[in-house]
Amino acid sequence: MLQSSLLTADNREFLQKLWHLAVPVSIQVMMFSVLGLIDIIMVGHLGEAAVAAVGLGNRIFFFNLIITAALGSGMSVLASQFIGAGDTSGLRRTLCQALLTAVVVNTPFILAYLLAPEFLLSLATDNSSLLDLAIAYLVITGPSIFATAVVVPLESALRASGDSKTPTWIGFYSIIANVILNYVLIFGAFGFPEMGVAGSAWGTTLSRLIQAGLLITFIQRRCTHLIPTIEDFSHAMKKFELLRYFRITWPVIAQDSIWAFGVILYNLLYSRMGVDELAVISAISSVESILMSLFIGLGIGCSIIIGQDLGANRFQQAWNHGLMVLVIAPLLAMLIGLVMIFFRMDIIALFGQFNSATQEMASQVMIVSGLILFCRVINFTSFIGLLRSGGDAHFTVVLNAIAQWGVGLPLVWFASVVLQLPLYLVFICSISEELVKAVFSIRRIFSKRWLRNLVTDPAPKKKSGAKMDEVKDSNMVA
Repeated sequence: MLQSSLLTADNREFLQKLWHLAVPVSIQVMMFSVLGLIDIIMVGHLGEAAVAAVGLGNRIFFFNLIITAALGSGMSVLASQFIGAGDTSGLRRTLCQALLTAVVVNTPFILAYLLAPEFLLSLATDNSSLLDLAIAYLVITGPSIFATAVVVPLESALRASGDSKTPTWIGFYSIIANVILNYVLIFGAFGFPEMGVAGSAWGTTLSRLIQAGLLITFIQRRCTHLIPTIEDFSHAMKKFELLRYFRITWPVIAQDSIWAFGVILYNLLYSRMGVDELAVISAISSVESILMSLFIGLGIGCSIIIGQDLGANRFQQAWNHGLMVLVIAPLLAMLIGLVMIFFRMDIIALFGQFNSATQEMASQVMIVSGLILFCRVINFTSFIGLLRSGGDAHFTVVLNAIAQWGVGLPLVWFASVVLQLPLYLVFICSISEELVKAVFSIRRIFSKRWLRNLVTDPAPKKKSGAKMDEVKDSNMVA
């Protein structure tokens, strides 16, 4: 039975290892999510337009963060399998590739944010006050993307090598710095000028630079084995190494970029509904980010452990571990979603200056968000924790694009522009993509096609190999 398979000694050991990997990552991501919420709460005292401006700017920056995180995720897949195979030099080569690609990919976007912010943001709104605030926020935060392009690969390398605590502590210090800088610069404390939304942007930018500096300093002093040599860089640029890296990474980048751009389009449609609607979505998104952060560490930790299992050819063990997480994560999400619904009015009260109509909209959207949280967690766990660990990113690219661009976005456009429905009904249309992805991702997982060793067999095969046949023919659930 499934219950007996979940109580084996091996699975108890897996849960302990997953706990040690997941908790630091979740805490770090949660801290950043809490910081985003604090930003919203702080500028919330300046009115709905300020909340909408920060939310819109963060959504655009979110696009680059997702691209960089995709590079880190693709790197983690290979790095974990290199660690499982006992090849530390392979981890360093992958780090070279991730750092170089992150800088190259993000540079054109940074230039666009600096040189043409008004053009980009005018696509979202024609409200002059909102536009001015959002432009100021984007111009200031744009260059900080370079810091993120360095931080994410370095954090991925540390986690893949078993050190999840250091990125968490460094992230904690940078968040403390961000909160202090935000308070000082937004409200003009201690004799500094009162900068409002621009102060929030400067606080975010400076804290990211602090984080990058602390992380680089730590690796130089304590983790010299992660510092790539000239030989590592030269080897990383060889055709075979690059093909293997991009074969794994580019599908992840494509999927996450398409998805992130779709999120931006969702926000463009919400912004066209009105400033209050965009403010509500910005506020609720910050709450959702905190709740999802509880499961981000779980997904990343699961991916690392399963990647190590696959790199060591422990296919049966990888399957058992993946199935366990796929059962536990949604159950936890259901409980958390109910708590979110129960305390929704207390959460909304944190945003301060929302009028009664805006508060009612926020309450309705939060109910829907809490009910669908388990479905989001199923998809995140499936995509990040299981399918990517075996390099099955091509499937997730196609599924994500079809669900979002073929189902979610058309329904939201029709509901908001043509039917002009209330915000909560438009939001329900947006989560239709989550339902589609959940059904097909679960089917893909149970096909077991994602159970592959990428180090020894980097290229996918049309039919399952001998090792996969052995896994499929075995009794996976005792």
